[in-house]
Amino acid sequence: MTHRDSNAFTLNSRGLMLAMISAAFTNSALANTGRVDFTIGSVNVTDASGRAQPLTRGAEVKSGDKISSGSDGRAQIRFSDGAYVSLQPNTEFDIREYRYSGKADGNESALFGLFKGALRTVTGIVGRVNRNKYQITTPTATIGIRGTGGLIQVNNDGSTLVTGTSGIWSLSNNGGSLDIPAGTAGFAGTNRNAPPQPATGGPVIPPAQPATAPVVTVVEGDVVNDQGNPASIGSTVPAKPVLTSGPGYELAGAELTGGTAPLLAAALYPANAVFDAKGALTSFSDGTNTYALASGTQNEFGTDGVLAWARWTGVVSKNGTPTTIIANDGLHYVIGAPATSIPTSGIFTYNLIGATAPTLQSASLAPGVLNSASLTGDFTNSTVTVNMSLSQAGTTFAMNASGSIASSTFVATGSGTTTTLGPTLSCSTGCTMAVDGFFSGVGATHAGLVYQMGVTQVGTPTSITGTAALAR
Repeated sequence: MTHRDSNAFTLNSRGLMLAMISAAFTNSALANTGRVDFTIGSVNVTDASGRAQPLTRGAEVKSGDKISSGSDGRAQIRFSDGAYVSLQPNTEFDIREYRYSGKADGNESALFGLFKGALRTVTGIVGRVNRNKYQITTPTATIGIRGTGGLIQVNNDGSTLVTGTSGIWSLSNNGGSLDIPAGTAGFAGTNRNAPPQPATGGPVIPPAQPATAPVVTVVEGDVVNDQGNPASIGSTVPAKPVLTSGPGYELAGAELTGGTAPLLAAALYPANAVFDAKGALTSFSDGTNTYALASGTQNEFGTDGVLAWARWTGVVSKNGTPTTIIANDGLHYVIGAPATSIPTSGIFTYNLIGATAPTLQSASLAPGVLNSASLTGDFTNSTVTVNMSLSQAGTTFAMNASGSIASSTFVATGSGTTTTLGPTLSCSTGCTMAVDGFFSGVGATHAGLVYQMGVTQVGTPTSITGTAALAR
């Protein structure tokens, strides 16, 4: 493998809470769960099994889900008891346990975790009828409720700031507990044995992102705008960003069927790229060869405006010569512009936001599933580690690799083991792991990679490959 509005916090909490509770009772589809009313920018959800994907409007969330927003990301979630949570940029929020059957029966609970960033919330029925079962945990404190609305921020050092907007909140740690009535604030520092103290001010929230993309009209009934308020006819919100055609991209990709002469070796490629209106790659040139999806399918396509990824099948041309790629195969890609303002120090963790289905070099088995992937970039020491799990044909592989960072690119090698053994694929002769990748986004907020794992198929050496997109 080779190369390369702080004003948003002003709300009519009583009216909003009543509206949300009313909506909860009239929508049985929301029983025992939550639904996303609004997202903007980069927001991802990872379920209890480790599967990560972009969080989209209308999606349901449930116990065990972990939601993270990027520097431009915001999300608004409405729970079935009428509770409302608005996540701000650079936030990590967990739904530890949520239960509500549609009525208060003593089994309801709403246990959340806020580990980074900020949110505003209006509690619902669970917080009113069973206060002991409503809780938000942060790295330094536990937040309870004797009210309805509040603003919560976890600072970079883990300290916690709570501002009450209605009712009374409680902020507790090992040192004691502090009541926070509406209009006041409380602070819990990094020493969990020092009791929380009254504070001034409120969470420091990044301003709304400028609309750098085209805008779309919002019609009446489209629920809310990016401040969490009802949208009226004629209001606008930024359209989801997509990649635009041109030079200067980095592509991690592979198409290995063909034995010693694959259509596209697993590697990094500089790319002059052409994208369609949805941001899917339709052709690219690496300076030597030109590849195009002549007619076919963009399998597993996804984009968040920084990275795009998919697996081409169908008729693909290389320098004008067509080749048919069958459904069990694929030309895998993840593409984005090389990172700018790359950190020179610090350790950052990147989590999976999208991936292509892993395929076998022989193309004799159906594509598999990338169960999970994470990447740790140590920019102080210019090192990288990658951990992945994938399943194919009944076998599950756990893989890890380590390597080095060079500017905006990285390479890593390692090994894999089988955690579940199927009838055809194994690591009987030892699984090898190789990764090529690149960082993307301002400040290296994203990472794209292509991986190739050597496995055994009924005694014959072969390999599994795919691409993954990650973000921190």
